Amino acid sequence: MKPSVGDIVKYRDWKPGDPEIESIPIDSRGWGNVGLVISVGVDTFRSKNQFDFGVLEESVDYIDDNGDIHTARMEDVEVLIPNEEG
Repeated sequence: MKPSVGDIVKYRDWKPGDPEIESIPIDSRGWGNVGLVISVGVDTFRSKNQFDFGVLEESVDYIDDNGDIHTARMEDVEVLIPNEEG
């Protein structure tokens, strides 16, 4: 199910190929975050190619329980609770 505004989503857990967990400052780690979707759209994300300027992909912006806003690839979030009014 694709996320929509008002859904509660969870960002995916760490997986092989991600930067090593210890190399990311604690306050910058987002794996497993849960939040409320505030917008859906398209954003530019880096690819594996270091010379690539990025690729447009479907994205979501969500706000977590600390009030921090995160942007994620749509494919990297899971809908936990859909917006019933959606």
